[in-house]
Amino acid sequence: MRVWVFTFEYGPSIIGGLGVVATRLSQALADLGHEVTVFARAGGQPGITHDAGLTVIRLPARAPFYLRRRRRYKIHPVADLAAELGLSRPDVIHVHSVPFTNVALHLGRVHGAPVFYTCHSLVREEPKSPLRNLVMRQQERLLTECDCVIVPSGWQWRTLESAYPACAGRVRVIANGVDLPEGIRLATAAMDAERARRDRLRLLFVGRLVAGKGVQSLLKAVAILRRRGLPVQLDVVGRGSQAYTKHLRETARRLGVAKRVRWLGFREPSAMPQVYLAHDVVVVPSRQESFGLVALEAMAWGVPLVSTRSGGLADFVDPQVAEVIPRTTGLAVANAVQRIVRQPGAALSYVEEARRRAEDYTWHRVAKRYAALFAKFCPRTNLG
Repeated sequence: MRVWVFTFEYGPSIIGGLGVVATRLSQALADLGHEVTVFARAGGQPGITHDAGLTVIRLPARAPFYLRRRRRYKIHPVADLAAELGLSRPDVIHVHSVPFTNVALHLGRVHGAPVFYTCHSLVREEPKSPLRNLVMRQQERLLTECDCVIVPSGWQWRTLESAYPACAGRVRVIANGVDLPEGIRLATAAMDAERARRDRLRLLFVGRLVAGKGVQSLLKAVAILRRRGLPVQLDVVGRGSQAYTKHLRETARRLGVAKRVRWLGFREPSAMPQVYLAHDVVVVPSRQESFGLVALEAMAWGVPLVSTRSGGLADFVDPQVAEVIPRTTGLAVANAVQRIVRQPGAALSYVEEARRRAEDYTWHRVAKRYAALFAKFCPRTNLG
């Protein structure tokens, strides 16, 4: 099967979960024997790489390929480049990023190929701005005109069909995947001894710094735990707007925990295994998640998880794999962290079950689910 993929983020130029999914899924489809061609934004000059069934074409986000004021790629420069390169006709077009909406829909018509859109989040749920409205209109066109919409969770499916009833009947759920490491040291009750040696409990938050991620409640939880005499250190991995990041830092100072919080900024996905394994507990205090990849990564890497079950998290987070935060308040987060620390046996049980559950989310299995769905729209193609 020949699959053309369109994504604004692709490794190593990854900002968040969309880039991780677009990269690892494309690689996994190629590993299954499919011929995958990725059109991705270039950080610098345009370029092409080939590697075992996977071709990556880098397109700069500037003229002649990109119309900056409209935040979208232009149809004819991209289509002309594909023709010049002599690319074989695609069986499937797979879109991750809405700046490629017009290009993907045009190429789908020209080549008679079904267009699939993996919707990672709804733009309409982001804060209002002229840019948001511009991108939202592109997403709405893609949702309306593509052949099939893929979402990572049941919650996202319900949210999407409620917001866009015209999508009803064209939405499918395929969860995101995770790299399942081999031979890692799973967290055990020995974490108590390690924590005693460094005299603190290391908590980790990973994600965008936006209100829906619950970071403010986590900062309040750190303050509560400190008052209770629990020596905690919170590391925050991720970026947000300058204004909101400043607000969070000021909140930490006001709560008296500024010296107990480290703002580590963005970390490359390749560096995250070491980050996870350097911490005692991963905390996911989200109020809303379309999926919750960070929680799944913690489960795969064997780090005790404290998490809400908001949005898509409910599909795989439950009391068998994590200490569940019942609501996103500072007190509820603090209590959940304290429970898992006081019960190392329960923490070990969580980690062992979480690891088993994560095995169903390997990229190999996720890619096979995508390939099976693609094949339903083009049954004469090779499944690989």
